Amino acid sequence: MLMGFAAAPAAAANAGVEFPYDRGDMTFIDDGDVFKVCDTKADGHGVTGTLRGINHLTGKIVNLKSWDDGGDSGCDGGNYDVRGNSAHDMVLCWHGGGPCKVSRVFKENE
Repeated sequence: MLMGFAAAPAAAANAGVEFPYDRGDMTFIDDGDVFKVCDTKADGHGVTGTLRGINHLTGKIVNLKSWDDGGDSGCDGGNYDVRGNSAHDMVLCWHGGGPCKVSRVFKENE
């Protein structure tokens, strides 16, 4: 079960989340609003990284964009314009089972 947003201390806007045992990671790079999702273990299971935000009309957490990686060399990902003071987090799921990992909450203007 995934939990909701929680307050996070101010920090650099770059953020990330990773699985133990080098199974995969997801990184946000503020310069250019770039997201990278990497399957880092040749175990036959890929990873999916999802960017989430809050819908300010409903107050609900929504999935904004997802990227998959696995079965090829290198990482996958792309750009998504993370704006101003809106709270976001990232969810990384390993296709081999088990719970997903959730990053800290981040904002572009931190």
